[in-house]
Amino acid sequence: MKKHVNGTDIFVQDQGQDLGAPLILLHGFPLDHRMWQAQVESLSPHYRVITPDFRGMGQSDLPTGTMSLHAYAQDILALMDALNIEKATLGGFSMGGYVAFALLRLAPERFSALILANTRAEGDGPEGRKNRMNMAASLYEKGAAAARDAMLPKLVTAETVKGQPQLIDNLRTIMDSMPAEGLVHASIAMAFREDSVKLLPAIQVPTLVIAGEQDAIAPPDVMKTMADHIPGASFHVIPGASHLTPMETPAAFNKLLHAFLKETTV
Repeated sequence: MKKHVNGTDIFVQDQGQDLGAPLILLHGFPLDHRMWQAQVESLSPHYRVITPDFRGMGQSDLPTGTMSLHAYAQDILALMDALNIEKATLGGFSMGGYVAFALLRLAPERFSALILANTRAEGDGPEGRKNRMNMAASLYEKGAAAARDAMLPKLVTAETVKGQPQLIDNLRTIMDSMPAEGLVHASIAMAFREDSVKLLPAIQVPTLVIAGEQDAIAPPDVMKTMADHIPGASFHVIPGASHLTPMETPAAFNKLLHAFLKETTV
């Protein structure tokens, strides 16, 4: 369904509404809410699982002005208000983790627990910004295929490419359906995002940090350092997984989520 918030229409999947204990899961780049399907199926019999599309991605409207991580976070807060959610567990994958940090800066009182999957707290350096700007230019020239071709080899292992052809087809379908202009906005927003390292010691909610053993985008050692700076955070590495742990290794990922939510939700 779509909700009109902050002057735009944001698409959101909302399942398990009658069960309370809301969980908001924020997707990565260049994906949308569909990346969380295995988690929705596993968790929605027990929790209210909310999976939105960021503005300009998936089925949400394109931005009419320049986007920032702060602006994506404002959309999520407005969406929570529209869905009558006062407080929720917040989960973010990759870019979704960057937005989660922005949400914690904006309204930490709205969140009771935190899940960070395959993400990092540091902002981009000059080389990272250059790469994202090159991606933005390539998206204008080639469309969403530019993001698909650049990202797909980094999201999953070579073994997954060979052994899970249906997953690869699904990923291609999702990425090819992305509005190229929306991905341009996301690339630029990520390039100039605020560094969140100083935020980590101030996080006062139970936190689960999940890494993929073979993730080159958010390597386990980088994520372990991040987890070490969050008071009381638990850190787990999923063996044989690359960056896209929720889709590549859903059983292992969901097991960690179920255990964490059982401890942190009422």
